[in-house]
Amino acid sequence: MKQILQAATLILSTLALGAMVATAYDTNTLSVTCGDINATTSTYENGHCTEGMVTFRGQSFPENVYVKITSYPAGKLIDDGEYVAPAGALTFTQTLVPAGGYNIKISKSSDETEVYTNMTFYTDALN
Repeated sequence: MKQILQAATLILSTLALGAMVATAYDTNTLSVTCGDINATTSTYENGHCTEGMVTFRGQSFPENVYVKITSYPAGKLIDDGEYVAPAGALTFTQTLVPAGGYNIKISKSSDETEVYTNMTFYTDALN
């Protein structure tokens, strides 16, 4: 029984980590820290942060990009706007509340014809 639980935990951990990793259409991926722009706390072992502020960082983006964040799977719009990535460095913080899944899409424009990064990230409830 203990081995079955360990195997199940390993499978769930792998799935959670896989869900956090960006599906990049270019070489543009986002790293994640839990907290505001000054935060240095990495995600938990399951790849999640606690609900609240989450900071995303990426390199090699065009100077201007379009960021769209929706809750997942409901599709409620959280953010929808143009961001500046000086010298290709994109950094932005979002308040992801309530706990759950969020889809982060970085594209060339609002029509999403050229998507650079598309990822789903999960937050856990505060204890």
